[in-house]
Amino acid sequence: MLASKSAVWHFNQLTMRQKSSFILRPSSLLDGALLLLAFGLRITRLDAQSLWFDEGWSWHLATMPLGAMVDVTAGDRSPVLYYAALHGWLTLAGQSEFAMRYFSLLADVVTVAILLAFGRALTHRRTSSVPALLWTLSPMAIWFAQETRMYALVATFCTASSYALWRWLQMVTHDQQRRRRWLIAAAALLAAAIHSHYYAIFLLPAHGLIALTWAIATRQFKRYLWPYTLAVISLMSTVIPWLLYASRGFAYSDGFVFPLNTIDGRLREWAQAFVSGGFTAPSSAQWLPTLLLALALGLVVFAIGRRWQALAFVVMIALVPLLAATIAVRVVYPYKSVFHARYLIYAAPAVCLFFAALNLKNKPRLLQFLTYAGPAALLVLWLPSLIANYNNPAVARDDTRAAVQHVRESLAAGDVIVMQRDNFAAHYYGLTGPAILAAPKGLHGVLQNESQIVSEINAQAAKQVRLMLWQDDVVDPQRLLESTLWANGFQIGELNYRQIRLPLFQVQSPLQPIAFASISAQFGEALALNGVWLRPTARAGDWFYVVLRWQPRQPVPADYKVFIHVLDVNGNLKFQRDKLALSELMPMTAWPAGENLRDPYAVVVPADLPAGEYRVMMGVYDPAAQNQRLPARLNGAPAPNNAILIGTVRIGS
Repeated sequence: MLASKSAVWHFNQLTMRQKSSFILRPSSLLDGALLLLAFGLRITRLDAQSLWFDEGWSWHLATMPLGAMVDVTAGDRSPVLYYAALHGWLTLAGQSEFAMRYFSLLADVVTVAILLAFGRALTHRRTSSVPALLWTLSPMAIWFAQETRMYALVATFCTASSYALWRWLQMVTHDQQRRRRWLIAAAALLAAAIHSHYYAIFLLPAHGLIALTWAIATRQFKRYLWPYTLAVISLMSTVIPWLLYASRGFAYSDGFVFPLNTIDGRLREWAQAFVSGGFTAPSSAQWLPTLLLALALGLVVFAIGRRWQALAFVVMIALVPLLAATIAVRVVYPYKSVFHARYLIYAAPAVCLFFAALNLKNKPRLLQFLTYAGPAALLVLWLPSLIANYNNPAVARDDTRAAVQHVRESLAAGDVIVMQRDNFAAHYYGLTGPAILAAPKGLHGVLQNESQIVSEINAQAAKQVRLMLWQDDVVDPQRLLESTLWANGFQIGELNYRQIRLPLFQVQSPLQPIAFASISAQFGEALALNGVWLRPTARAGDWFYVVLRWQPRQPVPADYKVFIHVLDVNGNLKFQRDKLALSELMPMTAWPAGENLRDPYAVVVPADLPAGEYRVMMGVYDPAAQNQRLPARLNGAPAPNNAILIGTVRIGS
């Protein structure tokens, strides 16, 4: 009888467990709905926008044989793993815009799923899905989930690595092999992230600090610190050989100067990208105080719930990478463009975890209500950018597709197209052929000399030259090619597709180097002007060009401005052009002494300017000293009003 009753009891228990497995729990329904929402937001208009420059580079690398891919990525700032994974994906899914971006979409939806588990592991509550909801609605997450780049994948790897580390720290079991698997997973996932983008390495000090903190707090160094140290050694054994092999790549110089990388400036840049997605300015002037208040409220909830370990963990995985990266950039590369907010995208899911401890039980209702003020404030900040991402044409990537279509439709016999840098997004859309040139060839570097590309243009006896410029202030800050075309023809049109410029020039073949007129002028102690070219004739309402050739005698102490004044016979100013010499990326303080530098100026002649001959004067002044002009000397003699006559221009009607 007892045996019979026991059998019945066990049968009933088994039946109840089987029945419960078919019951959809509320949390399961919520998880499914959240994942569907994340998928829906990311697949909407996935291929509506054109591939832009960086996505074209991803496509180009992913279609290479693996051996060539390894060699080329060793000379790039991003290692090989993402491109190899994309290579395999494209083999299965094809090379359409939709297919290429779908890879990032899938990675980002996985991040949402990880955050669902992560939030609950931090708080031991099934309702801690707020971090996943925030990441689902994040403009930053959606933008990079729709881009053929490695950033969504890096966020997935790093978030999963941190989750595995937390599980390892919290697991209380005698099954050491099971614990060890979580630590191995944490190290392997972080290694995968680093092999996808170098900036993932800044998560390593956060994890190391966490392991050290746990070891000190519990005095169990053998349990925490020594196993973690062994895991790091294993991780770095995969990373260091690649870094040695690829050091020529991630440490290369662009050849241009970037404004000083300050720690607070880069942190602010990242915070702005977190709020707005990185492609538009935040809608609120008070975005930063609102963001800080929201995050503070999230952390306060952790404190109220006495989730001290979780609080320390979340703060470290979010803030330590940001601080480590910005400090490293400031110290090692203070004047190089080696920081973009998207490089640290993996800190954004960690910030969403600040809101994992909501829904406090056994607390006053008012307090429970206030805990939702933080994520609500964050959603209010995100909403304008989220809406703009789907319905504002101004919020879009460079329209390479339309630019290529225009170029191909307008291409005529005798035309030559010159891209500044190989734009592989343009190649993706079919802009190839013998009339398509690049200056400079390859992805990196700046144009140091125009003679090679001029020879290639002359070899084709070009009648018209169409430039396809992207970030030309970076690639050709001296505008070597464009100013050469000024001197050899006339600009007859220009179209812009966001950052892509398409100026069209009618030229006389063969092109000749600019014939600079010699001049001996000096401004202050450092600046010497040894050459001038200007167009001797112009029409009212048309362009007028001036090109200066500087040769600094010593380091220039300040970033001065240059003025070009066009005066009538009575000395009245009729039109002018004032700007920083060259560009903000090559200010005077960064000019190397003794090197010739070309400084171009283009200005539109007023449409109502009477025909006649006008004098062209120039000078230098300090905008930081009430626009005081630098002392000017011409052929050793002081110049009146510290302005130099550099030529005359005849204006026609």
